[in-house]
Amino acid sequence: MRFIVTIIWGFVLSAVAAFVLTSMSGDPYDMSLVIVMTIIFSLGVWTVSAVLPDAEENE
Repeated sequence: MRFIVTIIWGFVLSAVAAFVLTSMSGDPYDMSLVIVMTIIFSLGVWTVSAVLPDAEENE
């Protein structure tokens, strides 16, 4: 489930970032850029979550 949610959030955030960046540069909106950014964002999040240790409770 966490993989699906990561992909959905990655897609939404990538779509917003691509829209803002293409609007600022005057280029047309390109969905392939969104898909590439989604893949990179998702792989980055999964890599960071695999590297970081699990939280331990200290009392």
